Amino acid sequence: MSVECEGEAPETRNEPSGKDGAPARARAFVAGLRRSVATHFTSLRSKVVGLLTSIGAVLVAMSGIYVFTTFNQNLAHEADLRAGAARDVLIHAAARVQASGELEPILSAIGNAPYIAEAAIAGRDGTIVASSHAAWNGRSIAPVATTLADVAADRRRPLAIETQRQLTGAGAYDGDYAIWLDLPQSGEQAVAIVRVDMERLAARLTTKAWNTMTWLTITAILAILTISMLVHRIVVAPIEALRDFARNYRRGAAEASQHGDEIGIVAQALAASFQAAADSEARLTNIASTDGLTGLGNRGSFKVQFAGAIADAERRGGLVGMMILNLGGFKDVNDTLGHDAGDLVLQRTADILKGCRREGDIVARIGGDEFGVVFNGIKSADEALEMASRLVRAVGVPFRLGAQELQQASCVGMTLFPQDGRDAEVLMKNADLALSRAKQEGAGACVLYRHELHLRAIERNQIERDLRAAVARQELKLYYQPKVDVATGQITGAEALIRWPHEERGFIPPSVFIPVAERSGLVVDLTRWVLDEACRQNRQWQDDGLPRITVAVNVSAIDLRRADLTDTIANTLIARGLSPQYLELEVTESMVMEDVDTVIGTLRRLRSLGIGIGIDDFGTGYSSLAYLKRFPVKRLKIDRSFVNDIADGREGHIIPKVIIDLAHALGVSVVAEGVESADQFDKLRELGCDEVQGYFMGRPMPPAEFEVFLRNSPAGARRVAASGNAA
Repeated sequence: MSVECEGEAPETRNEPSGKDGAPARARAFVAGLRRSVATHFTSLRSKVVGLLTSIGAVLVAMSGIYVFTTFNQNLAHEADLRAGAARDVLIHAAARVQASGELEPILSAIGNAPYIAEAAIAGRDGTIVASSHAAWNGRSIAPVATTLADVAADRRRPLAIETQRQLTGAGAYDGDYAIWLDLPQSGEQAVAIVRVDMERLAARLTTKAWNTMTWLTITAILAILTISMLVHRIVVAPIEALRDFARNYRRGAAEASQHGDEIGIVAQALAASFQAAADSEARLTNIASTDGLTGLGNRGSFKVQFAGAIADAERRGGLVGMMILNLGGFKDVNDTLGHDAGDLVLQRTADILKGCRREGDIVARIGGDEFGVVFNGIKSADEALEMASRLVRAVGVPFRLGAQELQQASCVGMTLFPQDGRDAEVLMKNADLALSRAKQEGAGACVLYRHELHLRAIERNQIERDLRAAVARQELKLYYQPKVDVATGQITGAEALIRWPHEERGFIPPSVFIPVAERSGLVVDLTRWVLDEACRQNRQWQDDGLPRITVAVNVSAIDLRRADLTDTIANTLIARGLSPQYLELEVTESMVMEDVDTVIGTLRRLRSLGIGIGIDDFGTGYSSLAYLKRFPVKRLKIDRSFVNDIADGREGHIIPKVIIDLAHALGVSVVAEGVESADQFDKLRELGCDEVQGYFMGRPMPPAEFEVFLRNSPAGARRVAASGNAA
């Protein structure tokens, strides 16, 4: 039931009706027929068979229609022939008799003729006067007027009529014919009635019709079969061969190529095209799984092969070792000798690894300067380490590269299946952890994965997450440790030391979170914050009338390689209103020896601003005196490892003495860190050290506590007093 809204036309039903519905129903029928054909006739063979079967059915149906039509025509023709023959006999006899009654013997003869049932003569009034069938005598063929008029109108042929019921006692009979007769001798006119035996005639013709129908049906079937065989041979079979070729081009091409016609040419062309596509696919697959420079497998193929080796080991038992070899200093080769030389180093390493591998081992290049090796069938961890050490030694053999003689160092991280993991991804991650540890130990190190490395990695990740949150929430603090002039005992400066008060772990040492910050890139944000906070605090102390001291800030190697470090420091000094002479940057000795030219340029720009430069941990690195002379250094800081032994009465003072004399000869002041006793202080004073720093003078203090310490220092007391007198 539909509801009509006010103001809207009533919804029109979708159901067609009347004349308009017929085309719609026809279209729906055709659409349904198409769907049915598309559903049930999916292959070419079924479509051809269905089409030819339909054609055969149509031919058989047309044959039946033809036979039926011909049967009726023949039946009428045969009846007309029998009636015409009777007419000729009657007309010939009527010309010789005096009265119509004399024709009765002729009527009897006609009635006994083949396929003639009865014959009779009727007068003009329609009454039968003579008949081969005595029961008809005296009966009428009324309406006479109509019958006689029709017969008289065409006297040349018998007229098929429907005689009345009284002639037979039943319905009309199809084989009745009326014939007009003139009796010239008597001047009479009469009508002859001839009844053809249609049942016998139809029976004879039916047999003939069935024979014709049988032969036509057989002919149609044979024609359809012949056409089917020809269509299958010429069309269906070649197309099916092409179909098989599409499914399996090798077998399909062999079948289709047997045809010498256009189908065979198309099959051969498609076979060549598919073969080219298969070759291209194989090449692309090989390219996708192969390192183009070394010819080894890449990381993706290595993981797949490694997983296969693990699966084999699970079935047969045994160990599988996997190592990652990293080339040390490879960036320096690219930077100094060029990338072409770096490519040659990689190719040489790949050749060495391929030459040293055993049968069943897997070698791949899995990174820029990293190679992966899988050892199958090893017996123990010691055997795997020995094999890894052998590869490291082979890679480290000196070789010539053009005019240069190189010795390529490397280190290895290893992991074992199944004790270190049962999945290729997990084992490769564990090998990466072991490699990180090997890099820390130095060139030639081969480190086997241990669970402690995984725990350390988890801890580093946790520290990195917490550190990012601490930087965002500004939870880090700066502590200040005083530097004291050895001669006067006055505070001349302080070192800003970053501290992290973790809400759960307490204070986390800088030695723990600073390496994490450097690796994650957070050290840039930390350095920027430390510089700003140290300058702000120093300026506040100066505004409060405290002694003007220098605050030293440590910067990392990442900071030194930044092109915007000078601009960042200059902008910070301007923003905080602090003179550059009260800021000092401390860099470690090993740090300045990395990318020396870049570092020297950065330090000189900073020094030109009036910022002091100090080298921290001097004596523990590998600095060259020639480079030291080029560095714009204001201070050298003696490492605490030399200060610890300076007052033990043995030869611990020799290295500090050498450093102090060297620095003074270069016009550089010296600071000793880690001073914790009066003996150390006195000994450093004897050696001529300029400044000292350590717990003996003061521990690292928060800003408020350091402010009190600074006020109570000799210089601070004089400055406060001077400020009071001025007031």
